[in-house]
Amino acid sequence: MNHPSPPWHQQPVAAAAALAPAAPDLTPSRPVYDGRLGELYAIYLRHIVLMLLTLGWSRFWGRTRLRRYLWSHLAVLGDRFEYRGHGRELLIGFLLALLLIAAWAGLMWLVWIHVFHERPVATFGAFDIFSLSVALIGFPLAFVGHYAGLRYRLSRTRWRGVRCWLVGSAWRYGASATFLTFLNACTGQLLTPVVSVNLARPRIANVRFGTLPFTFAGSAGDIYGRFIGYYFLNIFAWAVALVIVFAAIGGTVSELGVSTDDIGDLLAHPDARTVLIILAIAIGAYILFGLLILPLRCWWQAYLFRYLVSHCRAGNVLFATAISTRQMWGFMVLNYMIVLVTLGLGWPWVMHRTLRLIARELWIYGAPDGAAITQPTDRGPGYGEGLLDMFDVAGV
Repeated sequence: MNHPSPPWHQQPVAAAAALAPAAPDLTPSRPVYDGRLGELYAIYLRHIVLMLLTLGWSRFWGRTRLRRYLWSHLAVLGDRFEYRGHGRELLIGFLLALLLIAAWAGLMWLVWIHVFHERPVATFGAFDIFSLSVALIGFPLAFVGHYAGLRYRLSRTRWRGVRCWLVGSAWRYGASATFLTFLNACTGQLLTPVVSVNLARPRIANVRFGTLPFTFAGSAGDIYGRFIGYYFLNIFAWAVALVIVFAAIGGTVSELGVSTDDIGDLLAHPDARTVLIILAIAIGAYILFGLLILPLRCWWQAYLFRYLVSHCRAGNVLFATAISTRQMWGFMVLNYMIVLVTLGLGWPWVMHRTLRLIARELWIYGAPDGAAITQPTDRGPGYGEGLLDMFDVAGV
């Protein structure tokens, strides 16, 4: 099937060849997002109603309609993106993931029959071994699903008629991400810069716009100094929060004249009132921790985001952002509150706010050289996001 040539290729070749080499044009521009929340909600509410009527099976087509709206209302250098995916492709991916789980369940049943000979280990049964094995494989498969899902979405995305795509192995990415995450947990999160940079690198450097490759020049050593400061400030904030909580609890207990033995008896035989008090204390402590820790986390996240964006490029095109800690804090907190208060029905608002933030804070310097870009030969996967649907929240 022939596809129309992108606008760049419509200029005469002779005229392009006659142009003398010039310095790259680094004129700054920003993306433009002109979507309307009301229109987005109309699509989303229809999606919810159809999901209820079809017991969830229409979600693949609903997700596709949402993407087509969002992509078509985001423009770079005056040209809008296009989303060419189909709901049936997402359905096929989901069914293949179901077959994968069914095959794994069959394998675990054979292990239970022929290895354990149907003899339970203590209270460990066949369903328990299957659940445990799915939990263990689900962690790395979620990473595989993230990469494969990104490949699918990029392969269905076009700009100026040119298709995007993603090279590299999703399985290699999943293995690397699993190993780095495990290693980071064993070192008390001290390897976070290494994990962040090494997981961002393949997701950026393996992106292609037509035949134009993206590059990433980041290094974990560049951000370790800032991270160490964040790491120990984080520990200090947790210590302060714990002291405040225990002091508040101790002061309250002293004022009420309650002894340590009384507390032990209450915890040994809790009634409904005791459970509610413990729950209230836990919620209060969680909120206090969140208020103390979140600004630090936003400070680090804003810095990391600025670093990753500024170390990406696509040919002569450079990227930058100046997003601040305050903007990151407002973005994360309000998004969390929207989803929490609306019980998940605020997702369109979150997506709308996300694209508005990108359009407001992302700067693009220069433009791609259209004469040097051609359509890729790789058409991408024929289905998508099955693993992401199965082991994670695929979202939009």
